[in-house]
Amino acid sequence: MAFDPAKHHRRSIRLKGHDYSGGGLYFITLCAHREFIAAAGATCMSPVREIIAEEWMRCGEVRDDVFPGEFVVMPDHFHGLIKIRPGQSELGHVIGSFKAAVSRRIRGRGDSQVALSSDTAPNVRIWHRNYYEMIVRTPEAAENIRQYIRMNPWKCIQNFGNGLRGMGNPALWNAEKLGVLCSRVGAARMPPIPDAAVYLGGFHSPPEKQILEELLKRRAKIIICPAWDLGSIRATCMSPLQENRLLILEMKNRDGNLAAAEARNRFVIQNADRLYTPLITPGGMLDRLLREHG
Repeated sequence: MAFDPAKHHRRSIRLKGHDYSGGGLYFITLCAHREFIAAAGATCMSPVREIIAEEWMRCGEVRDDVFPGEFVVMPDHFHGLIKIRPGQSELGHVIGSFKAAVSRRIRGRGDSQVALSSDTAPNVRIWHRNYYEMIVRTPEAAENIRQYIRMNPWKCIQNFGNGLRGMGNPALWNAEKLGVLCSRVGAARMPPIPDAAVYLGGFHSPPEKQILEELLKRRAKIIICPAWDLGSIRATCMSPLQENRLLILEMKNRDGNLAAAEARNRFVIQNADRLYTPLITPGGMLDRLLREHG
């Protein structure tokens, strides 16, 4: 097809007449390129997320007039709020440098490397060419956008691999996790719950439900692997989901039988960094699993 300048040209999507070096607050959206999504499978637990987060905050470390704010990394896009004071920095240059720094590190040309499944990793395209921005003009609009960013992860059901799906804040998975396991037999007085960065459990037995209730009151960060599927979100989960304090993982076996309970407890034991087991019935299933684990 012959080149036609009337058709084959790119139009700027920036606001005509706006001074992007004159300061302001902006809501930024970047889209990942399909080549990168296919090659890396940018899942919830991918180091890609850490690289993007580090480079986003570095935007402000290397420039005195740039202040990166709330952000979220999703499997195929990125949202962020960024404030620029009137000065030397121009929004397009800041975002361009951010995209380039992320690309260098992911391709292994910087101080980090992400193992991509594609043989063309050094040349894979990470981002789409452009970016979208919205000029944030009022404090009310800024707060609405912050709320949208916080709620973005939990609205998206994401695949963790090996048939495991999740909803909520995927960053919790990378934190140190305290596994919570209790037999069904309760006690008149529960031992104190130790402090932890993140609590992991099925929270299915009555004592575990009691612990979960206390953790929710504390506004703790929690990973739940419940007996129900992601389509049956409990009302008590909504607030911590919206506040990025919760990650819900959907187990393969959700039949509610003994086999499902054993699989769920094994999952907690295998993935927790340490365990909190205040109530264990001698000779019961949990006692056996803990002995097997050593």
